[in-house]
Amino acid sequence: MKHQSHSRHLKNPLKKSSLRIGLGLLTSGFFLLAAATIAAAPLPADLRIFTSLSTDPNAGDYLSFDAANSSPATGNTTHTGSLVQTIGGTSTATTINDTTITSGSNPLGGTLTDIGDGWEIHSNINGNFLNITDTDATNKAFYDLFFSLQNLSATDSITVTISLDFDNHVDTSGSDTFAASEIQLFDGSGAELFFSDLLSDTIFGNQSNGVDTGTFGGPLNDSELHQFVQILNPGDLLSFHILHYIEGGAFVADSSYSASLDAIVSFDAAIHTNPPNPIPEPGIFALIGIGLLGILFGRRITA
Repeated sequence: MKHQSHSRHLKNPLKKSSLRIGLGLLTSGFFLLAAATIAAAPLPADLRIFTSLSTDPNAGDYLSFDAANSSPATGNTTHTGSLVQTIGGTSTATTINDTTITSGSNPLGGTLTDIGDGWEIHSNINGNFLNITDTDATNKAFYDLFFSLQNLSATDSITVTISLDFDNHVDTSGSDTFAASEIQLFDGSGAELFFSDLLSDTIFGNQSNGVDTGTFGGPLNDSELHQFVQILNPGDLLSFHILHYIEGGAFVADSSYSASLDAIVSFDAAIHTNPPNPIPEPGIFALIGIGLLGILFGRRITA
């Protein structure tokens, strides 16, 4: 009989879907742009969007694959993944096989420069238990993105739109198997702003975003464009954390599972110039009075 271990830094995995804000379907083919160059307008000069240090002692910094808390694949299973960072329209990729970085750097970090720059997480697991002599087929992986928004202006506010495009998928078949995939967005205080959470389970039943579906096993999908608008007042510095968790297991003959996530985080921004403080009405009247006195005094001197 299987067991699930949602360890490390998952938070509120069974929250209801009222937190979710769907703003449109994610179109296919929008993801991995390794070594591509995309023309885009620059971000406002007073806006910094950058990867930041972890606020969770169990998680990695910046954009990272968490090899320390991920579990190596056992039995007949595979896990592949990639991280992508796009700065100035140019993308850099890191690839993962099981718990090993096969190319690129881990973590990836930097400061974005253009509208449309951002970060990507891609993961895929699958496994099967073919016969009674097999070892339990299990694997588990964690990915993190910590980033911050900073308004360097002393006078102007900036509206930043954070776009999270994702395609989340799980599937199982057989008498004892499960697959789970989750992505969450937290603010700097740890409050959950958004999540997509799928579980396909042939014994205990399926869940979609914390809600029982009444089905057992088979495919579940969640694809969405989520946009979060944040107004940065002069001097504001705000931090965010995106966590992705993916896991599966097959425990009896003729059981199999698969799960995948493709997610991209990008940004748009607009400056709002704050007008100078108006002179209070009493001050205006005082200036008018001083002007009148000056005119009268000038007339007396002339006379």
